[in-house]
Amino acid sequence: MGKQTVKRGEGTMHCDKNGKYIFRVCYIDVDNKKKRKSFGGTDPDELRMRADEFLRDIEDMRNGVERMATIPQILRRRYELDYRNGYTQEPGYYRNMASLRKIETSAIGKKPIAKITLLDIQDFLGTLKTYSNSVIRKTYGQLKLAYGEAMIAEIVTKNLMLSSQIRCPKSAIPDKKIHALTIEEQQALVETLAEHKKWGSRNEYSKQILIELYTGMRMGEINALRPEDVDFKKGVIHIRGTISMGIDWRIYRRDHTKTDAGMRDVPINNLVRPILEQAIAEMKRNKEGLIFYDHYKNDVISTSQVNCFYRRICEKAGIDFHGQHSLRHTFATRCIEAGVKPVVLKNWLGHTNIHITLDTYADIYGSLNSASLDTLEKYLEV
Repeated sequence: MGKQTVKRGEGTMHCDKNGKYIFRVCYIDVDNKKKRKSFGGTDPDELRMRADEFLRDIEDMRNGVERMATIPQILRRRYELDYRNGYTQEPGYYRNMASLRKIETSAIGKKPIAKITLLDIQDFLGTLKTYSNSVIRKTYGQLKLAYGEAMIAEIVTKNLMLSSQIRCPKSAIPDKKIHALTIEEQQALVETLAEHKKWGSRNEYSKQILIELYTGMRMGEINALRPEDVDFKKGVIHIRGTISMGIDWRIYRRDHTKTDAGMRDVPINNLVRPILEQAIAEMKRNKEGLIFYDHYKNDVISTSQVNCFYRRICEKAGIDFHGQHSLRHTFATRCIEAGVKPVVLKNWLGHTNIHITLDTYADIYGSLNSASLDTLEKYLEV
């Protein structure tokens, strides 16, 4: 069989000496460029059907029909719309887009959502077990959101994420436990910071580390402080902003905290007061009006910068490094040991609800059972 012109005039059929058919069609893509597509097989009718479906899909895309939309395309549009309408701020938009990469780089992310099967979803979810449970829940939620959007747009007729065969997988790795410094480690850290001398032209972040240790503030909140945020007369720090990462990995000061609950006042205790007073006294003028600022690069200070410094300090002090966020956990641990009520600690830490505080520090509260029992017995004896 030689080359034949197809009846519809949309391509040519060719059969080689081994009996294999090649069906080639010409088409105009969504960018208005002329292209060719070949289909191979042993059944000419099947090749024509495949070609017809392909050409219909191309025509749909040229006409703006979303039948060929993928999950990443659907979610990107939703995230961009939420960002433009102010429902999501720049940091949230950045985190959503970053989380979307797991789907984008997978087989399920390259296939039109209308053609995805239950097996496709199950296979993809099975690949997530090597991530943490929080990451898995985020990705699972993205799939549910994509199918909800696709149902509204009538791209799909069935929401596969509602199937009883689809369940959110559990991570194969254990949840990370919080790491807080022991009293001995805390003392070693404070002593090492007191002995520390600035290394050449490097920035040093001793004050920020001590502020986090003594207040439990997030490092992004500390680096976003301005003099007017510190009210020595009332004895509180007004937390009204944070250092965030935005689009294209831009680090900037955001006039809002990580959550609404993060907009709070933290008491200035006697340990942190002299540190804040010295920091404000030594503050140099900068375009952001911040107490802590990187004058070498003329920009805000990122949490990762402090983290690198903290690692070196831990090595010098002989302390295991678990990230500077462990300082926040250390503050919370000392508060619990001192008998600070959970609802008060929740407000100081800026947690959204009391359950986060209780769940995060459940082990620490549990370790105080015997001491609490002694306190109760003494109270009942009165």
